[in-house]
Amino acid sequence: MAESEAEMHRLIKKRKTNASGNAEGVDTGASGSMTVLTETDFIGSGSSPTETNNNASTGNCYEVFLSFRGLDTRHGFTDHLYHGLFTAGIDTFRDDDELRHGENIKPELLAAIRNSKISIPILSVNYGTSSWCLDELVQIMECKNSNKQIVLPIFYKVKPADVRYQTGRFGEAFHERESRLRERSSFDPTTLEKWKSALDEVGTLKGYEALGYEAELVKSIV
Repeated sequence: MAESEAEMHRLIKKRKTNASGNAEGVDTGASGSMTVLTETDFIGSGSSPTETNNNASTGNCYEVFLSFRGLDTRHGFTDHLYHGLFTAGIDTFRDDDELRHGENIKPELLAAIRNSKISIPILSVNYGTSSWCLDELVQIMECKNSNKQIVLPIFYKVKPADVRYQTGRFGEAFHERESRLRERSSFDPTTLEKWKSALDEVGTLKGYEALGYEAELVKSIV
């Protein structure tokens, strides 16, 4: 049965109190394979800008950070996953890209990524068309390599190999964006190399391929 809203907030408060310890209820071992969902390793994160200001700026930790392309998944899969995590009492940061201004990633958002235990990049077709998402991914992979942060990628209707090598529909969208950026005199090619390196690395991680029943996938991740 679903818990009351008051009980859910009580759980969230309790989780924040214990934020300095290991994430509770997170199984970093493995999860079972499913009929139409292929388990592929892990790392991720998420929250609202308000939560960023209240928590990341004060050094508080999140258990999960969600990185996603709102155009593809904001009102569907990402929303279901966020509420599934919230209902389970898992302190989650969900970045709301509807409220972003400009293309430079904000220091508070980078702090939210660094202060999270687990990052979940939801890699959809248009994820690679957002400089903001790609900058998040670069930071996520740096935290994985320097702080041993757990990363759990979700390949949402794209193949891991397409993300890694920028091929297929994911690659087409990414390269179209790349072409437009190269036309700008202010664009730094080293930024592009960082993005490609992050995509290459995340494409090798074991995570999930969302190819079928999303409700079952959300349940498995939670």
